[in-house]
Amino acid sequence: MRTRGLLAGLAASMLLLVGAGTAAAAPINVPWSPDDALDSEVSFESGGITFYGSLRMPVGETRGVALVLPGSGPTDRNGNSGDLQLNTTAYVADELSRRGIASLRFDKLGSGRTGLAGVDPNNPPGFDAQVDNAADALAFLQQRTGVGADRTTVIGHSEGALTALRLADADSAAFTHVGLLEPLSIRYLDLLTAQVDRNIGEAVAVGQFTEEQAASSRDRFAQVVADIRAGRPLSAEPDPIVDGLGLRQSATFLREADATDP
Repeated sequence: MRTRGLLAGLAASMLLLVGAGTAAAAPINVPWSPDDALDSEVSFESGGITFYGSLRMPVGETRGVALVLPGSGPTDRNGNSGDLQLNTTAYVADELSRRGIASLRFDKLGSGRTGLAGVDPNNPPGFDAQVDNAADALAFLQQRTGVGADRTTVIGHSEGALTALRLADADSAAFTHVGLLEPLSIRYLDLLTAQVDRNIGEAVAVGQFTEEQAASSRDRFAQVVADIRAGRPLSAEPDPIVDGLGLRQSATFLREADATDP
């Protein structure tokens, strides 16, 4: 009961859901957007996987192009994940279109029409692969529109902002402008540790955990973070927080994402 309450609190309050592609989303047809008549369903290849997305052309003259990247977890091209229907990136595409900017947003691995694409959910690709997928999406956008790097922007929301920062340092991508929407301000695993620590503290406050249990949980989680950063295998001993958050399956993704300090 105490563990379920703690994990429920973590799931409700975490700003980032660890691991891209660790959960499957139901396939969709051409997705909803506030002005779906302006969207064109497109696809591109990256790492042997077909990714599906929406190309939004601008109203009037094309002044530039933007790749729009969603947040963490199985978040689709529109910024939606499961029952959380915020349409974050779809509205960004709307505003860009009104300002003469064509945009591409796509269902990353584990979301929307792209789905898991045959990938083992217990052994998903890492963050580096996600950056490569974004680079291929950007190249597709530039080729499709004929717009060069000087008028190209990459806009990322939450974890997508970290992807955008990594992409800016990649030789495989050429663009001039970066937009960061609610970006990480500290390293990925530091943020996750702060969220876990806060929720453990709240569990103590309402009597779900004793101080001794809280201290033990924090120590175990700190060891897990150290092991992930060092590339060491995680302990096989069951741990409700580690197992409940899927950290074993996401270890590679987390290590690669954590390597970039925003």
